This record gives sequence, structure tokens and C-alpha cells, in this order.
Amino acid sequence: MKLQTVVGWAVAGTAATAATMAPNADVYLPPKVTVVGQREQQLLCDHPIYCNGPLLNKIMLSGVFDKDKSFVDMPTRKPLKDVLAAFSSLPSNATKSQVASFVDENFYPAGYDVVEAELDDWTETPPFLNGVTDPVLRGYGMSVHNQWKKLARKHDPSRLCDGCVSSLLATNHTFIASGGAKSREFTYWDTYYINLGLLQSGLYKTARGVLGNLLDTIKLYGFVPTGGRVYFTDRSGLPLLALMIKDYYEATLDLSLVKEALPLLVKEHEFWDTYRSVNITYTPNSSLLNNRKRQNGPAVVTSKITTPGPDLFLTAGSTDAAVARPEQYLADTATSKIEPAAPDLFDTALKPGDFYAVTEAGTMPSVQYANSTTAEVGPSLFTTALRRRSLDIPTTNPFSSFTRDQLLVLGSVGVNDTIAVNINSILYQSEIAIAGFYELLHNNTHTKESLYFRDRARNRQKVMVDLTYNPQTGLFADYHIHSGRQSNVWTINSHWSYWAFSDQLAPESAQQGLDSLRQLHAKFPGGLPNTYYNTSLLWDWPNVQTPMQHMAIRSASSIERLPQYRKRNGNGSVSASIAQSTLGSAFCNWYTTGGSISDVLNPYDNAPSNSSGVSFGSYAIGADGNIDTTTDASDPGNYAWTNGVVLWIFEQYKTQIQIPKCPNIKLNILRDIPEYQEWPSRVSTENLVFVINNEYYPADSLVAIGELAGPSTHLMGRADYGELLTSFMFGESQGKKVLVNEATTFKMLKEMTLLAYKLNVDPTKYKVRFNLLRMKEDESVLEHCYPFYDSAYFCVSKC
Repeated sequence: MKLQTVVGWAVAGTAATAATMAPNADVYLPPKVTVVGQREQQLLCDHPIYCNGPLLNKIMLSGVFDKDKSFVDMPTRKPLKDVLAAFSSLPSNATKSQVASFVDENFYPAGYDVVEAELDDWTETPPFLNGVTDPVLRGYGMSVHNQWKKLARKHDPSRLCDGCVSSLLATNHTFIASGGAKSREFTYWDTYYINLGLLQSGLYKTARGVLGNLLDTIKLYGFVPTGGRVYFTDRSGLPLLALMIKDYYEATLDLSLVKEALPLLVKEHEFWDTYRSVNITYTPNSSLLNNRKRQNGPAVVTSKITTPGPDLFLTAGSTDAAVARPEQYLADTATSKIEPAAPDLFDTALKPGDFYAVTEAGTMPSVQYANSTTAEVGPSLFTTALRRRSLDIPTTNPFSSFTRDQLLVLGSVGVNDTIAVNINSILYQSEIAIAGFYELLHNNTHTKESLYFRDRARNRQKVMVDLTYNPQTGLFADYHIHSGRQSNVWTINSHWSYWAFSDQLAPESAQQGLDSLRQLHAKFPGGLPNTYYNTSLLWDWPNVQTPMQHMAIRSASSIERLPQYRKRNGNGSVSASIAQSTLGSAFCNWYTTGGSISDVLNPYDNAPSNSSGVSFGSYAIGADGNIDTTTDASDPGNYAWTNGVVLWIFEQYKTQIQIPKCPNIKLNILRDIPEYQEWPSRVSTENLVFVINNEYYPADSLVAIGELAGPSTHLMGRADYGELLTSFMFGESQGKKVLVNEATTFKMLKEMTLLAYKLNVDPTKYKVRFNLLRMKEDESVLEHCYPFYDSAYFCVSKC
């Protein structure tokens, strides 16, 4: 099945027909695996209010709350024992009104013990804007940066009485909320992208605290829960903490956090080994031997591999498994009671002991559909299977008009039966990172521990190539243990492997991954959807999530950095193209929901007056693949991760990004600001004056102007220029030299000129003075100053 056929599956949101999906004679069959032994069962959270029990059941099923998460985020007004005693006094047939009164008397409003926090390390000059000269881009970047202040939160236990309880996990540091209407705690997966953005903003202290909160949860629970609530303490999101620590260290060189985090990262890895992994054995297909960069090992492979869902039980060894997630109690309870139309398949895919795992794992972007050629789907089971990922269960099946052949595409759910590409790719990256931390702490030498984790990563990658890689398509796909087949429901998550280990793949395999991303981006320029199918659910077409775009950018970039790719590159950068479209989609939603930039960009004509703009956490694309912008800012979703990705794009692609073009939207730019490339023809260097040590120097005496006028003409030699700046910054006796490069100096002049434009100092009309100043560490850098070298800044003013 070639990629061109796969890309054609989604037509205006209609699921593929069986004819499109029909298996052919040469369909690839991966090795069949055997599971050896059983993994350990994980105990459920047993809090009597917020996790399970009669009190939760009574309140959730009473109809008092429209949203399940409202109640479980409400701290108690009274000590726990008093609340439980009051509940025991409620009649067994209590009315809705009686239950509501009980809640009002015993609980504070949701999120009462979460308060806004100030950021101690706030800066008005975030480093990601250094070198970004376009006023529209700078203004948008600054708007995104400013949103950190709106999202900063902290736990305030002083608002509660002694003995009162809350579902909120105690945190010692400020955390960043995810941004959605129900976001009152940290979320593990979101925090990866939040941390990424905080580092670009230069908020290193805040980032360290955010990471410290996650490390504290490992000390208490042995892993990082899905979110910062007690009802999440039997579940975990994507295991990205090791990558967060790596990003933090690379940005700050703070070795102390690496030392603190390393044993806790090992502990989290042990959790995934114990409660989310299975031992398997299989014989590799000989057809794959040439697709590995290196090949060794026995004919029969025995290894440990990870599946998404947990085995959760109330007590060890019991069969009393959880049915409903507390934050989705009513929805899950309703789903669990649906009578299946196909009992045998239901028993295989959604037996009661697995239901909790199914619904939880479905909140992560990993597709657990069984292979369509082996599944029989009845309407009720189809509804059950899909609803595992729905935030709000619909009252009617939205797919009742679909044919049986169309429903076959989606199949059944088998979470604990799935070897997911994305999770195992992340664990591979984590194992490499942990090994690197051991070596970093031992003078960059191998240790017994680092070799162990490198070996684990190598084995994991080998199993993934054997089981989830398809040599016929050159792509990866989730593997279903029970059927011994790869999922033929495409998901963007299958590309995570290229980010993780494209350098370990054969050149042809890596190139196929890049080609697929290029084709996907051409088809969906507004954003790559998670799947091709319009199921009306959050993770499916036409919905697009920013984290998936980040993953696609990183995957494409990893391939583009390979030597063999650079030799045959002629089609432009795929990673830069996806980065531009990701920035553009975020910008366009921000603009149509009220975003504006003072003196640069007026609000969109139809934007709401009560919003200053927001970049959505999830957005929709149209049938043409472009973003469907909205003016409704009432529920932007978890937009904090979009902020993080946007700021990361600013930093990584600052020399390539451009003002976005929004489909069918005109940007109300206030005045004509010359393009970066037009500067030489619009501004005379005679109007640019530099002031160094109180001496005035025209710009054309400081830089060779060959790029403007042809042959280089030096009124002042480059060496003399370097000596002049050296004297200013270091003093005559330091003996240091400043590297002066004509091209970079000229680029600096152009950037500073656009900075002058932003400040209404037009160098086509006035002489502009750039004062070279030294700034002390404790002195804030003014907005009209351009960072030149170390503590030296050129500051703009009109002559």
C-alpha cells in the first residue's frame, strides 16, 4: 500500500471505503510475537472522595454537575472525617436538590486552592526575539510571551482548614496551567511544550520549578501522573520528562538539576518497565535485515516492549477493576453499560478489566484501532470503541449513516494489545538521554549504567523496526499483538520514530519518512491531522494539535540533518515549511480572536471586542487543508502547549519565518514597513551614526559596504573596527579581540534599522544614532536596544 494511496483516503472528511482498504496479496505481515509471563498490576487510587467509592458515585450520577471534572476539583470546607460523616447521613434515595445542598455545605468551588502566581524571573526582553526584526512577528512573539503571566499558578493550602482535603497534588513551585477552561493543575504531556517555551522566553527559574514539581511526584508515586490531581495518580501521560531535563540543561548548563533528576528519571523508567511493558519473543523477518543500519543478535529475539494501557485493580490480585475515570465519571459509566452487538469481539477488545485502561490511553494521541481486516464491528461496539476518546459522549451515534464497510476502517480497541510507535519512540529517546546524563556526570565517559540504558535503547529500536516498520511503505505503524499485524489506520504519530532514531535507519527508509511528511504538508498546509478520518472526536480529522506539528518538524529536521540527505537536498526544507505553517495557524487564530500590535497591526475587523487574541490548543482545517480560523475565543483549549511550540519555532527558525498569510483574512497592518531585504535600497548609510566612547562614527566607516555598492570600500579597516570595539568592551589591557564579520555586521545594521522603524525613527528621513552601551547584569535592557556582544548593546535614538 503506497503512501499516495493512503493520502487519498480522506476526501472532505469522509472515511475510506472498504474498496480503498481492501488487502492485497502482497500485504506485509510482520513477525508474530508471543507474550512471556504477565506484567504487574498497578493499584488504583483509593481516595474516598476523589477516586472511587459511594460518595463519588452518588454525586456524579445525581445530575448536579454538567461537567464531571467540576466536582473532583472541589476542595472540602470541612475535615475529611466530617465530610464522610455528613455523607453517611444522606438518605440512600437522596434527591438532586439534597445532593446539591450537601455539596454546597461541604465543598468549596472547583480550584479554590489554586491562585494566580507572579513570575520572579519575568523579562520584557525574551531571548527568542533576538534577531527577529519584523515588527509584526516581534509583536506577535511578545504577545505569546506575555501569556505566561496569565497562566502562572500556585497551590495555596492556607485557604483550607486543618484536616480539609483537596484533589490537587501539593506543589512546591509555580506551575503553568494548560490554558483550557478546566485547567486547574499541571498536565504532564502539556508541560513538555510549556517547558520548551519557558526556556525560549528566558524564564529559567520558572522552568526549573515546573520541572521540580514533576520530579516531586516521582518521589511520592514512583512516576509522573497524567496531571496534578490525586485521581491521576494511577495513570501517566507520555513519558517526556527526560527530554525536558535534557532541554533545560542544554539551555542553562545547570548540572545540579541533572544530578537531582537522574535517580528519579531511572525510577520513572522502572515504573514503565514494571506496569506498562511486556516481555515478548519472536523470530525476525529476513526481509528486514537490510533495513537496519547495524544487525546483530540471535535469530530469536526476546525483549521488553511497552504498550499504552495500565492494568488497574483495587487490590493486588483482585478482579475488581475500575470502570470510570473520576474526571469523566458519568461519560465512562454510560459507555461501560452499552450492550455490545458482538460479544466475542467485545470480550477481546473491551473486557471490563481493560475498560479503564482503554478510556485513559485514548486520551493520548496513539491510535489503538485493531486491524480492519480482522475486526467485525457492530453499531453499539463501534460507538463504545470510539467514545473512549471523547471528552463529551454524544447522545446519538454520529456515524449511524455510515456503511458497515466504512466502519470497518475503525475496528476495535485493544490498548494493552498495542505496541504504540509514539510511546516506544519516546522511551527510546529517554533511554538515550538518561545514558547521556550518566556520562555527563562522569566526565563524558561510559559507565555501567549508561551502557545499560544505551543497550535498552538499542534493543527497543530493533524491536520497533522488526514489528512496527513496513518495508513496503517505508513507514511505521502500531503493532497489534493479538492479531500479529500492523494497524492500517494511519496516524501522524507513526512519524515520531524518525525524530527518535532516523540516524539508525537505512538511508532509503529515512528518505521515505521525509517524503511522506512532504506529501502530507502539501495536502494539509494548515496542519497535519492525527488521522484521516472524520469521527467527530478530538484526535481525528479535521482537528489538528500543535504538539503533533512539533513532532513532525523535529522528525523532518532529524532526517534533513543526515549527511546522505544533505547531499541530495533540492526540494527545500520540509521542517522549515511545517514550522512556518504551524506558526501561521497559531498566528491566524490569535489575530481573528482579537490579537493586535500597538502602532503596527490593528485588530481583525470581525474579532471579538473582549479578547486580546489566543493561539488555540487544537484547531480545525478545511477540505482544502488550510486552517479554518475562528473568532470564538470562549474555549481555546489547552493553548499553553501551542505557546511553547510557537516560541520554539521563533528561536529555531528566526531567520526563515515570515509574516503569516491567513486564508481569506486581510491583516490590518498600520503602515508600510520595508521588508528586511529592501533595506539597502531604502536607507542611506549616511543617516546611520554610531556613538562609541562619545565619539561619532558614520555607519559606512564601520563596515565594508560591498554588498551595497559592489567592490569593498573601507573608510576604516575591519581590524581597526575590531580594535575600537575591543577597547570599549574590554579595555586596552585585556588583549582580547572581537571577531568582526562583514556579513554579520551588515545584517546587524539592517536589523537595527528595522528596530528604528518600529520606534517611529525613520532612517529614510532622519539621522539615527546608535549608542554603544555597556549594561550591568542587574540593569534591565531597554526595548529600544539591540544586543551586540556580551553586555554591550546598541541603543536607538533620533539625532
